[in-house]
Amino acid sequence: MKYLLLLLIPAHVFAASFFDLTEEELNPSSEEVLIKKPEKYQRDESMIYNFNSSLGIKDQRRYTGEDRNRFSLAGHISGDYEHFNNLLGAEVAYMRRSTRYNQFWYGAQFFAHNTYFDAITQNHNLGTNPNSEAQFQRPGDSKAKVMAGGLGIGYRFKLLLEFLPTEDWFENIDVFVNYVQMDDSFIDRKYAGYGLTTNYGLHKRAGTSFFYGGKLSYNIASVTREAIGDESKSDRTFALGWLSLGVEMGFFY
Repeated sequence: MKYLLLLLIPAHVFAASFFDLTEEELNPSSEEVLIKKPEKYQRDESMIYNFNSSLGIKDQRRYTGEDRNRFSLAGHISGDYEHFNNLLGAEVAYMRRSTRYNQFWYGAQFFAHNTYFDAITQNHNLGTNPNSEAQFQRPGDSKAKVMAGGLGIGYRFKLLLEFLPTEDWFENIDVFVNYVQMDDSFIDRKYAGYGLTTNYGLHKRAGTSFFYGGKLSYNIASVTREAIGDESKSDRTFALGWLSLGVEMGFFY
């Protein structure tokens, strides 16, 4: 997992780009952004315009470096291209931009997914305790519900998009630490624990505030139920893992 996280973080995250802007430079004039210092202010940001359909012109421009908050909603399906309906869910997230390291964001997420047991974990095969999970072999169509909420950090950038002639597309990576709960319908028990979410998102800025796009989301977690008798923790714990594809929309303000 640690190698996956390293791959998700672009190399220029470690460069000095997010240290370049002083507090006074966080709200530059349009002349500074577009004419005097475009290489500085448009390295990871853009000047975005709303289109006035009645006049047929672009107006109400906004520098994305002034974004301070991001609110988004997303719908998820399974990342298994042969079984997209193995997971269906929804997510809500709020992120706040750091004023000290201006390309970093921090915030919270909550999601709820309806899925199949064997799409996110697998049955225990070994166990001598009569109450252990090995005694409950779930069939392939056994359903489960996963809910989670957590806190995390993110980074917005334009690495891959530097090769494309566009100013209104952005990339995001986020990492969240979550409290996770799984409801198993087969034996009607609840499991709880902690996990991680890593996201990669590609978003189009449709105006000075609204955006939409897609995302890849990878989750891992370890969840445990209450012991029955003298069960060991390993007898009642599941390791969860899944990849999902999301369609996301929201707004900056």
